[in-house]
Amino acid sequence: MKFKKKDNKTPSRLLNLWAGISFFIPVFIIYAYSYSDHTFIIKGYEIKKLITKKNDLFLKSEALNSNKNKSDSAKIIITATDNNPIIKNIDTLLPNKHGAISDYKQINNSIEISDTIKHRILLIGDSECGGLCFPLNDYCEQNGHKLLLTLAWNSATVFNFAFSDTINKIILKYKPSYLFIVFGLNELPARDLEQRKKAADQFAKKIGGIPYLWIGPANYMNDYGINKVFESAAETDCFFLTNNMELPRGDDGRHPNIKGYRLWMDSIATWIKISAKYKIAMEKPTKSRYTFKSRIINLNAVNFRGY
Repeated sequence: MKFKKKDNKTPSRLLNLWAGISFFIPVFIIYAYSYSDHTFIIKGYEIKKLITKKNDLFLKSEALNSNKNKSDSAKIIITATDNNPIIKNIDTLLPNKHGAISDYKQINNSIEISDTIKHRILLIGDSECGGLCFPLNDYCEQNGHKLLLTLAWNSATVFNFAFSDTINKIILKYKPSYLFIVFGLNELPARDLEQRKKAADQFAKKIGGIPYLWIGPANYMNDYGINKVFESAAETDCFFLTNNMELPRGDDGRHPNIKGYRLWMDSIATWIKISAKYKIAMEKPTKSRYTFKSRIINLNAVNFRGY
């Protein structure tokens, strides 16, 4: 008597087919959603797209180097006070709110500005913020202010700051009483000044009502008028012209080195006490360096332009 061998191939093939379908369907849904113009919200939380046609935003755990421009990094780094990097998507870090910040500015307008007030300070700008934040932190610690956050948006221009709602979200979240603003390094060769003037005016409207100091970039080359554009957009006595300052350069030749950033901050502090519209206490630190307690967000405009 012969026994016929049982064929187990059919169930095995069906199982493999089902496993493949189970894997590819979720992948296809995620892929399709990342390219769609629609958003999906669960209990008030928007499911954000990590990879889209408009931006290619990834997360990376690495420290922000204050001496070199890390403009090639398409990452967001939030440095916590305990030196352990906390990495989050920009849209989960900030409130899911859009539009004007007029309500907050109206509240903030009631705050008296004088050199006796202890301020909640926000530093925003391009890659030069990555070096300026450390001497600014020393001045804040010396004078009783709190440096809440540094947003170093590498390779950014006035267009990013004017047309993105990222700045709105950060202001709404951290509620600063004073802003330090520094960008323009990437716009020194710019000649489309009319378009940049419109953007600068838009940015000025966005921050108007919150006391601020707008700092021009450290010029190591002649500009074609971008400093004048920014100065004309800022309120009177709210723009600090860095041009023509002799600041020691870093290795890349485009940014100040550590000593240069400290000399720069010393000059800013002296000017803000004497000439700025919104004067605040900025006595020179008695220590060479205080503990850095602020958070840092490091963005890259090449891959996340924000609008």
